[in-house]
Amino acid sequence: MDHHKESPCATPARSIARTDGSDGAQRPSFSNTRETQKAESRIPQSGGIHGKTLDGSEQVRILTDGRYQRIELTPLPLETAHSEVAHIDYLAATWSPPDLLPSGGKANPVLRIFDHLQALLSGSVSLVNAGHGWNGYKEQHDLKTQSGLRIGWIACGGDRQRGTVHLELTGSGCALVTSWQAIKDWFDEDALRITRVDLAHDDIEGKTFSMEKVRDMYQRGDFNCGGRMPTHNVVGDWFTEGSPKGRTLYIGRRENGKMLRFYEKGKEQGDSSSSWIRCELELKGKNRIIPTEVLIHAGNYLAGSYPALNFLSLLQDKIRTITKATKISLKSAIENGRQLVGKLVNVMMQVAGGDAFDVVNQLKRDGYPGRLLSEARFYGRAS
Repeated sequence: MDHHKESPCATPARSIARTDGSDGAQRPSFSNTRETQKAESRIPQSGGIHGKTLDGSEQVRILTDGRYQRIELTPLPLETAHSEVAHIDYLAATWSPPDLLPSGGKANPVLRIFDHLQALLSGSVSLVNAGHGWNGYKEQHDLKTQSGLRIGWIACGGDRQRGTVHLELTGSGCALVTSWQAIKDWFDEDALRITRVDLAHDDIEGKTFSMEKVRDMYQRGDFNCGGRMPTHNVVGDWFTEGSPKGRTLYIGRRENGKMLRFYEKGKEQGDSSSSWIRCELELKGKNRIIPTEVLIHAGNYLAGSYPALNFLSLLQDKIRTITKATKISLKSAIENGRQLVGKLVNVMMQVAGGDAFDVVNQLKRDGYPGRLLSEARFYGRAS
């Protein structure tokens, strides 16, 4: 499981020293201390009630209700980018079902969402009551593949949820989507509101990014937003050259609804020598309207999220990415298995007179290890 998605965002960091760049902007050095400046205040100081953020990455609306004002942001795509320089790696949406569904009569809204998913996900998917609630919802129903992998869930019920139904699809679930255009059409027709989407760019060979290059980009101020630097946080061993432990750089803050992360995906999967870097943008719907266009133009929205990413051009191949992850996971699992039972296999081979088939038949079990479930259907390609 991707720990970057499941764990809360670590405490933001700040820089302890500043230098003057050639453009006169203050730029922070790279360190792991608390950032105190209000980095996400990128709203123009003039230009009326409508406009863009200073870096041009989002549309701004200022909504007034009596004495109170609320800022609403909408991400803007980079039209010159290619839609396939990124892919969807996480999706969450909320639906307020009408009293009467288009089919006429009252239907179970959870089953309605599930019916859509069954038609738009490859393979067999089942709906299993988890027996508990989720995030204020009374019920959680897990989406599981035939091999038992949980790829998402649907939540419903609860007095404070105002009759809404919520859908979450993990990275493994998003990998099963057969048509993002069909997902968009469904969301538009039934008015599902995107509450979170992760846009990922995988540089498997490390040709576009390295963690050192990303660090240098941040130090140069390449993620500068109209004179203000977004907060940053670093995780992992940044001081040991060639460290086998994966490193992560977070830019922005999750609670503000826009966070960019770079991390060593290959090392996270278990290959200590891998050059695979993932660049991933997490957008949340708090005070932000996430257009359904992001589902079919993920690359445009990732490239447009920061000027530093405008150059992205490497197209994404979903099958190649999943196959690479499969190879790494399988290799790592085999090494772990060798450490656990290697000596036992050696003894069993002697007892069986060198009959490897007999040894394998005694040791094998049906099913898959938990960590390999997400790539189970790709093992034939991983050889």
